[in-house]
Amino acid sequence: MNLKRWMEDWQAKFAPLGVQVIVADVAQSSVVVDVAERTIVLAPSLKVSAAERMLHKVYKWWQRQPEVSGGRLCSLVSC
Repeated sequence: MNLKRWMEDWQAKFAPLGVQVIVADVAQSSVVVDVAERTIVLAPSLKVSAAERMLHKVYKWWQRQPEVSGGRLCSLVSC
């Protein structure tokens, strides 16, 4: 698997939603979703299969935000 291409594909998928996907040094094996900054941060140590599952879930969640919240973003925990 070409990881650079994989990241570019996800970045392109999130771009129309105004969300940035980056890899940065965060807590080991985690994904950080910063709703206020519209950013998803992947840990470099995260396995691609786990990152793929999380990005799918977050993408679906972010796509639904305007319809479930009346135009305002909700946190992953509550609206």
